[in-house]
Amino acid sequence: MERLSDIVDMAQAHIEQETALRIERIRRNAKPGVGRAHCIDCGQPIPAARRASVPGASRCVTCQSLIETF
Repeated sequence: MERLSDIVDMAQAHIEQETALRIERIRRNAKPGVGRAHCIDCGQPIPAARRASVPGASRCVTCQSLIETF
């Protein structure tokens, strides 16, 4: 019989794999381009690193996180 810790480790590995696959899918389907210079929600500048890693980004990390939470 498997120990509970083994089951938890397998579940965590599965969650990490699913997260990586979802991130890759989002990047593949993102609109080409460098995105906006400022967030469409709060107006703060979107860092160049975010625009480069997430083509077509239109929100800063904080605002995007709030959108994805709900």
